[in-house]
Amino acid sequence: MASNKNEADTGRRAPSRWIIIGSGVVLGFAWGTIMWAIVSATGRDGNGVGGWLYIAISMAMIGGGVAAIFGATGARRRGERIGPRFRRR
Repeated sequence: MASNKNEADTGRRAPSRWIIIGSGVVLGFAWGTIMWAIVSATGRDGNGVGGWLYIAISMAMIGGGVAAIFGATGARRRGERIGPRFRRR
């Protein structure tokens, strides 16, 4: 019978939040490059390098935001505190 062990019991560390967000940015940038290539290949105006940077950076920002939301959701499930800590006097 399989036992239910959480991550603390198995000794695995959760990935760094910066790695999660960075991977989202990289994946978003790659997806933006693919989208630019599709737009350029279909004969629509891809606006050259400027259009490529615009689409790729926009997709990278969206990817980073999505990764941050999913990373925060995963951290909350693990019981981590995700909000800022303010010192009160």
